[in-house]
Amino acid sequence: MENQSFEERIKSESRLKFIEERLARLEKTLGLAKPETAPAPAPAAPPPPPPQPAAISAALPVSFAGAPRPAAAAPGTRAGGNLLGIVGVICFVLAAGFIIKLSLDSGWLTPPRQIGLALLFGLGLVVAGFALMGADREYASYLPAAGIIVLYAAVFAAHRLYNLLPFESAISLSAMVSGLCVWIYTRIREDVYPVTAAVGSYFAPAILNLGAGSVFAVYYYLLCSIGFAVISIWVKSRTLTVVSAYLAMLMTALAGIELKDDRLAATMLGLNFIILSAGVYFYTVQNKTPLTERESASMLPALLFFYAMEYYFIDRLLPGLAPWLSLGFAGLLLGLYLAAKARFPEGKMGSEGMILSFITVVCFHSFYLELLPAGVRPWMFVAITAFFCIPDVKLRGGAGGAWRIPALGLMAVLAIEFFSMVSHLLAGTDGSWLAVSLFSVVSLWILIAFRGDDLAGTDGYGPLLGAAHLLAVLGLYRLTKDAGSLEVSISWLIYAVAVIAYAFSRKDETLARSAVFVLAFAAGKALLYDAASAPTVVRIVCLLLTGAALYGSGFFLRKIAGWKTEKQA
Repeated sequence: MENQSFEERIKSESRLKFIEERLARLEKTLGLAKPETAPAPAPAAPPPPPPQPAAISAALPVSFAGAPRPAAAAPGTRAGGNLLGIVGVICFVLAAGFIIKLSLDSGWLTPPRQIGLALLFGLGLVVAGFALMGADREYASYLPAAGIIVLYAAVFAAHRLYNLLPFESAISLSAMVSGLCVWIYTRIREDVYPVTAAVGSYFAPAILNLGAGSVFAVYYYLLCSIGFAVISIWVKSRTLTVVSAYLAMLMTALAGIELKDDRLAATMLGLNFIILSAGVYFYTVQNKTPLTERESASMLPALLFFYAMEYYFIDRLLPGLAPWLSLGFAGLLLGLYLAAKARFPEGKMGSEGMILSFITVVCFHSFYLELLPAGVRPWMFVAITAFFCIPDVKLRGGAGGAWRIPALGLMAVLAIEFFSMVSHLLAGTDGSWLAVSLFSVVSLWILIAFRGDDLAGTDGYGPLLGAAHLLAVLGLYRLTKDAGSLEVSISWLIYAVAVIAYAFSRKDETLARSAVFVLAFAAGKALLYDAASAPTVVRIVCLLLTGAALYGSGFFLRKIAGWKTEKQA
């Protein structure tokens, strides 16, 4: 206020005084006036006398220059009024449906006249809404929304029920209704109007039984998506974008299933996806407002539903093409995200988690499960383990935020391939699994060697060591079992001692204790099975080696107690 000129201050004080007087008169009229209390202290400088209405109208902004809006109602009253307005819209739409399907024995009310009455009824609702706009703009916007629904339904019925319009003319009229819908919003600018119009426009053909599963319907849904995508940019609210996305995907997919036309359904779903993605991108660019995390999370189920239905239709049509097109859609979404991110280099993009989650699902299903050959999939374990060896990859504390879902996807691939290797090593059916298992053991130990300090103390360190030991034990068993049972035990003992020695060099207590289990297992087998069934000389050698390994390992384990103290010092 200090920077305002004297004239601006006078105008502001005059405006506040005028508003206070109007509220006082309104409270007195409604009987809500409070008991008289002590007057507020007078300001330092008394304000000038109340200006005349003409002066007030000139001082106020253009949007308030006309008739002033009534005072805001209480939340409970407003909610009840909105509910009644919604019920009224439903009644108007149902009445229009009965008009469209009305038939008289006299034959005077012919189908063209029924459609004409419905069109006049819809236009009348639009006009009535504009007439009531000065009284309550938000509540009056329900009527134009109902009018748009009726107009859409009338055009729909003219083509589907009575064949009064050819396909091309019906599409053109639907486009005109969409344009009218956009124009009406430029005059109303209330969020209630587009959301109500969107829900009714998508559901009206199904509710009124006008043929929601027809060829015309899928084009109709596409035109609705275009119209509401344009409006959503002006609304400056993501609600309409989310609502139209869900309804467009749902109704188009249901129509495609009913039509059994996979090509048409896949094409229209793809176009709806492009319209949705482009609408979100242009909204961000036009309004300079990136998606928030909550808005992105609300859109993710719609994207996953689109992916499932699009893959279903394309796979039925061209099975080999479905994974590639799915990856293409994920690439398109990633490209739009990067383009939007380039416009906000310093700001955080709330859509990052949604984009990464969608790409993770698509890559896991389309690339890993569908495109990747079965013989190559086990090597993904080696590749992912090598990826985690990169120093910039976060390991301690796990992945957080946007990268949580991609991290879970990578862990899922690791788990699937790990259990596949274990099952094939136990069965011993294919020699190629031995090679990939040994390479996996090497990759795990490289990860432990390079990132051991980052992994130590985390919840994943123990399972990682267990996976490395289990694959190593099974791999050595498959590698040496043809030489004899004693050789298997010796290979296990050597492996356990080597791990303990490595743990001793690094003073890694967890690593040393994990190797004790391998050592105990190998020693138990050597003492209870190999030594009992071997000749005397072999038995003596077996006992000597086992005793030496156990004694030396025990010496190392006695030193473990002081490692933690040394590290802390």
